[in-house]
Amino acid sequence: MLTPQITVAQVSYDLRGAAEATGLGETTIREAIETGDLIAHYAGRRNSKPVIRAVDLDEWVASLPTSRKRTA
Repeated sequence: MLTPQITVAQVSYDLRGAAEATGLGETTIREAIETGDLIAHYAGRRNSKPVIRAVDLDEWVASLPTSRKRTA
């Protein structure tokens, strides 16, 4: 029996890349990081550049609601 192969196009994303990959805005990605819903690692000279692992981004998107809230 063959085992399915999953290929990842990228290992990680910056804020812009994560927004482009998900179709969401950078503000939404940043807010998810600030609330702890999305994990970011920090790189750069002062550890100030957020780097989001592709697997963490995928898990976060998968955890989002599957239906919209209905308003009365």
